[in-house]
Amino acid sequence: MSDTEILRASAINGLHKVLSFKQPFAWLITNGYLTVDDRTWGTTYRGPILIHASKGLYDVYYDYLKANTDIPLPAKEEFAYGGVVGVADLVLCSRPDALPERTSRQHRAQFKGVNSRHYGFLFERPRPVPFMPCAGKLGIFEVEIDALLSAPPAAQAELF
Repeated sequence: MSDTEILRASAINGLHKVLSFKQPFAWLITNGYLTVDDRTWGTTYRGPILIHASKGLYDVYYDYLKANTDIPLPAKEEFAYGGVVGVADLVLCSRPDALPERTSRQHRAQFKGVNSRHYGFLFERPRPVPFMPCAGKLGIFEVEIDALLSAPPAAQAELF
């Protein structure tokens, strides 16, 4: 199945859920280096979710990761910004002290970095998709998958 077919198949009534992240977090999630992201709010949604790279970059986190890890991060100017860069399955949203009994030891360990007042979003099966320009929003939002897939390529999107 092609990326397009997978995205269409995982949409519900032609709509796909999307969550925005600043870089390098969008890249880290899409490429499987970050499996839990924390937010001040929770959600009951579970299922496929598009990973949107906002137009922002957390320079401090990027510089820290470059200096202290062996993660092969692209250069700052090589990141994609302002569009969908990947898809993953959102399988759990929980505060660290309220994890379900069935949560694996590995996943419990990943929640240790989540602030006790925040919710950890656990992502599985992340995979990059070809960049699709798209405006971001706060929270989980929906996009019409056919409109997203028919958006002009990134180089052309700047003309419109």
